[in-house]
Parts: sequence; structure tokens; C-alpha cells
Amino acid sequence: MRVKKPYTMTSTFSTSLNRKVSFYFFSTLKNDEEGPLLIMHDGQNLFDDQKAAYGASWRFMETMLDPKCPKMRVLGISNSESFEGRIDEYSPYVRRSFKGEGLSRPCGGKGDLYLSYVMNEVLPKYRSKYPTTKVYMGGSSLGGVITLIAALDYADQIDGAFGLSNSWWFVEKQLVRKIEHFKGVLPPFYLDTGTKESENPKTNLGYLKSQETILNALILKENNGIKAEVIQGAKHFETDWAIRLLEVLIWLIK
Repeated sequence: MRVKKPYTMTSTFSTSLNRKVSFYFFSTLKNDEEGPLLIMHDGQNLFDDQKAAYGASWRFMETMLDPKCPKMRVLGISNSESFEGRIDEYSPYVRRSFKGEGLSRPCGGKGDLYLSYVMNEVLPKYRSKYPTTKVYMGGSSLGGVITLIAALDYADQIDGAFGLSNSWWFVEKQLVRKIEHFKGVLPPFYLDTGTKESENPKTNLGYLKSQETILNALILKENNGIKAEVIQGAKHFETDWAIRLLEVLIWLIK
């Protein structure tokens, strides 16, 4: 049987985000078949090693074709490609600087605009085209941060979410306050971190402590399921996320 490759649309210009947006789409469902939709951030890193930012992808198509993987549609939304632009869109909170990465200007602050674009412009179009039962969301690093924000702000529209190797530390205090003020029921959420996210032991400890802080805040809220893992030896890289993707999807997608 011939397997179709992921469909890519690269010419969409978003007036909301003031940038070109590429969409990466793959489905193991028939076009008229009802099923879940998973929205992913950093879309160019999902399927194709050659298009991925660091030369390795999540190998999403291979995972979806595994017989144990739930049937679904996956929509990847490209990031803004520039380092600064990605940070801006994946955090609703402004950070004065990110000197560890050589960024001296304020960064972040456009996360609400980005999520509004995804949830109020992109999602309705795909819902109108494909019979969608449930909507899920996922990401990694700062993509996990914006995914958690979405799960909190759009809890009535998102049926589950996950974040891998999450950079909670980037805006940890603001995230904790947001979780504390959340009213409602948190959708199922999976979060993890590796023990070797960085070559720097101090940075690795920061990931672990930040994961614990966010988890402790989440479990105090009414929720439909929270699963947290510490992955021994796992690094901050797409190949590592690809290894654990299947089990995450099996747990999350119902």
C-alpha cells in the first residue's frame, strides 16, 4: 500500500501574526472519517529531517503509522523561524532579556496573539473541512510552555495536551500564578523532562526543579488526568522526543 506523505502548505501569510505561516498535515484517517485532531507547534520539525531546524525530526509519520498509535490527524504550525520570533510567540509573558542565549532585548509577550490565531482562525477552518471529534495540542521546550497556556486559557476547547522537555523555568513564576488563578477543570496533560537536557549540570537541575514546581501547582487543580515523567538520560533534541512520542500519544489520545 502506498503511503501518502505529509501535506505542506507554505504560502499562507497571517495578518494576525504578520509573518508567513507553513502548515504541515498528515492523517491516518479518511477525509470523511471522524477522529481527533492534534495541533503541534514547531511544525517544520515534525515529519522531515531535511526541513527540521536542527537536521532531525520527530518522525511523526512513522509513529502515526505504528499499529499501536491511535488514528488521528496532525496539524503542525510552523514557528517564526527566527530565534527571537519563536520566543515572542511561545510566551505570553515578557522577559527582560535572555542573556544566556545572547538576546539582550525584551522577549516574549506575543503568546496570547499566537494562540488566538491558532484557536480562532486556524482551528475553525480545519474543523469545517474535517469531521473532528476532539482537539489536542502538543509541543516541546517553549512549545510546551505555550501548550500549557492553551490548556489553561482554552480548557473548554482542548481535550488534552502534552509538553516534552518543557522550558518552564523561562517564565516559571508567571506560570505558577496563572495555574493558581485557573478556574475550571484542566484537560488531561502530560509533561516530562530529561535528566540531560543540557551539557550544563546546573541547567539540568533547573529543568528538574522547574518540572516539580509546575507539577505541584497543577495537581492542586481539578483535572482530568496529569502524568509527569523524568526521562533518564534524555536530551533536549527531536530524536529523543521521537523515542517517547508513541507512548505519549497512546496515553493522551482517546
